[in-house]
Amino acid sequence: MNRDGALPALAAHYFDGQQARPHAVHLTVQGGQLHIDGDGVALRVPVRRVSWPERQRHGSRQAYLPGHGMLSHADAATWDALVQRSAQGTLFATSTFLQAAGCPHQRWAVVQGQAVKAALLLPTSADGRAVVADDLIIHAGPMFALDAKRQAVKRRHDEFEISAFVAAELARRFDRIELPLAPQLADMRPFLWHEYHGAKDRQYRLDLRYTSYVDIRSLAQVAHDQAEATDCFEAMETVRRYSVREARKKGGSVRVVKDSAALIGYYRDLMQAQGEQAPEAKLAAMQRVMDRLIGIGRGAMFHVHDADDTLLYCVFYGWDQYRAYYLYGAGHPERSAPWQGTLAHWFAFGHLAREHGVAEVDLEGVNSPQRGWFKLGFGGNLQPYHTLHWGPAA
Repeated sequence: MNRDGALPALAAHYFDGQQARPHAVHLTVQGGQLHIDGDGVALRVPVRRVSWPERQRHGSRQAYLPGHGMLSHADAATWDALVQRSAQGTLFATSTFLQAAGCPHQRWAVVQGQAVKAALLLPTSADGRAVVADDLIIHAGPMFALDAKRQAVKRRHDEFEISAFVAAELARRFDRIELPLAPQLADMRPFLWHEYHGAKDRQYRLDLRYTSYVDIRSLAQVAHDQAEATDCFEAMETVRRYSVREARKKGGSVRVVKDSAALIGYYRDLMQAQGEQAPEAKLAAMQRVMDRLIGIGRGAMFHVHDADDTLLYCVFYGWDQYRAYYLYGAGHPERSAPWQGTLAHWFAFGHLAREHGVAEVDLEGVNSPQRGWFKLGFGGNLQPYHTLHWGPAA
């Protein structure tokens, strides 16, 4: 800052995920913060006014306190390392999933000084002016990357400060926000308190949602034909256990396959039978996701057949370091059995536990009556999560 208080033209050097490069930035001081904005960088640094004589005494021309900032993040390896170390990191935030899904999105690192404190995933509209809830990106938002050895009360404070910064920064950058968060992001206060005394249309709104987590660890060491003696089976409601036994009596079977085409075909047929236009772009994205996850050993397709060897039902699971997720499912458009869905998931549980070391499955949403009761019948734990809304509705 010059003696007359003017801000000089500066160039910022920041890490874009691959290399440090100089970028021209625009500087403003607002509300006690220095705003540094440019292509791929948005830093907010608290400042205090220092008199010219004081600066001369200390031999310094500026006095800044450390604050949070956002840096564009492009490198897949370092991004995935952030996602993997975060409790809020999910399969949906990995580079592999995002590339396969093909949806517009922004990836940021939230920094304090030189330290990366969180990753931030934002699915966006095509023009980048809105944060949107993409059909395939089930969870996004901030993913904390804090020191696990740090005192719990200090970590909670750090997480609050990061979320408060994100809340303010997103409201400044975007016209509209609809952001589904991970269940592991529990503290909503920074978003609820944004513009707390301000206008209602400048405040965040929360949409409460639920999913179900099923503990499948008891299936890891038993063969499929012995699985009905496990805690996992006993935790299921009576009708689900009956369906498993009925499927066995009727000659039902499940195969693990690598072909994603049948599920896509059944999904398209189902939508057409309901009088809806099959979204070809979405179907293509789903197929890319399945093929890619199967290819890297992070996905599995399960086909349910009846005694006549007719393919009745298909379900697909993908997984990360924490859990597996039920992603997609579709059945034969003209032929079905009352036990097909139950058998598909029950077999998948055992396969995931035994063959891939998965301890928990997320049945991905229990937010409508019919699907909700079916999924909860597998004996899982109800898990709340939130979708953030800000600005006018779409």
